[in-house]
Amino acid sequence: MNKAKMIFNQTLMISTGILFGVGVQTMLQYFSYGKSSFQWQWYIPLSIILAGFLCALATLFLTDDDVSGKSVGYIRTGLHFVAVLAIVSLCGYLFEWYTSLDEYIPIVIMYVVIYAFVWISTTWIMKSDEKKINKAIDDIRDEE
Repeated sequence: MNKAKMIFNQTLMISTGILFGVGVQTMLQYFSYGKSSFQWQWYIPLSIILAGFLCALATLFLTDDDVSGKSVGYIRTGLHFVAVLAIVSLCGYLFEWYTSLDEYIPIVIMYVVIYAFVWISTTWIMKSDEKKINKAIDDIRDEE
């Protein structure tokens, strides 16, 4: 998968995941307390897209093919997880997604769920693309 396609797909997945997480959080608050504390400011949609884009850009760190090895891959994934959490935390602070620790904890939980979803989805898309490419190569070989 080329890098531009990966960034675009991940931006969409992350932004959609954030919107879905906010919706679930608001629904749970409404059914638990009878009201919602979520207030939608004019810049929230743009901040969600920006956060998704910045998090997707951090993935370029993982796709650098200069270094290989299983232990290096685990270290890179751990650093990526922390770096993306820092981006989400900073965006949340700057765009006032949270103002206290009680509001920050659900964001971290949503982050972990969204991170896992995007990781699994990106891996699935990459494997699907590989299969298509390999099939096309096999078809070309069969014709020769």
